[in-house]
Amino acid sequence: MDRTLSRNESKVVLDLEWRGQKTVTLDEIQAALSCSNSYARFMAHQLAEKGWLERLKPGLYQFVPAERGQDGVADTNPLAAGALLASPYFFSFGTACTYHGLTDQVFSEVYLATRARRRPRFVRGKRYVFVPMAEAQFFGDSEVNALGARVQMATVERALLDALDRPRYAGGIGEVSGIVARASRRVSWNALLDCLRRFGESALVQRLGHLLEINRIDVPQEVLSALRTLVSPESKITLGSRVKWGLNGPLSRSWNVIVNVPAEVLLAGHAARD
Repeated sequence: MDRTLSRNESKVVLDLEWRGQKTVTLDEIQAALSCSNSYARFMAHQLAEKGWLERLKPGLYQFVPAERGQDGVADTNPLAAGALLASPYFFSFGTACTYHGLTDQVFSEVYLATRARRRPRFVRGKRYVFVPMAEAQFFGDSEVNALGARVQMATVERALLDALDRPRYAGGIGEVSGIVARASRRVSWNALLDCLRRFGESALVQRLGHLLEINRIDVPQEVLSALRTLVSPESKITLGSRVKWGLNGPLSRSWNVIVNVPAEVLLAGHAARD
């Protein structure tokens, strides 16, 4: 790949190197060169052809600095790329559960919690799924170092609750049962209770309570008591997706959960997790 630069291309690249920028927009190229929008697009195309830029989405490019070598090898960290696709955001669901060691499942998709609803995107063959969150639920993340990139990641407690809330983004309800078992050794019960209070959703507590029970997790009595205060007396839920598992099953009276998922699905690999 020929990475030689024209005068204007050099101006853009040197400016990015000097500033230490990881991404650049068409507007920034236009401002740097004091040029038209059409010329900025031409310049971005030329720099992408030569391996100096990689298109992430319309109008946004990742910079591939000189330190990446003559062939211009871009950063292949999927989390580094994903962090550039939405703002604000944090990684959660299966992605955060993998990061925190709560699952061994390898997910083909990367899951981000976002404020805005948007369609999935493909970058370098990886599918990024954006899960919209209400403003009141946009909490429970921190900056972490993931494969050398500083990104926003759900905490252990938040990752667990997101998996419980939308199992389809965490490998399904059977995998979520295992995630609960592993997370029970890692979570701060106080932090988990705080998250549940902020969510204010009885169904989350009921699903968590039942999965703690069937996995025979030793939960402090004061925590169990606190969990029960968060359950609405009128709330009766199905454990798994009604579309996939149907509406029928035995009723777990301790958490008022219709267990519509077979026990062998929920306890698959249970011995391996002990």
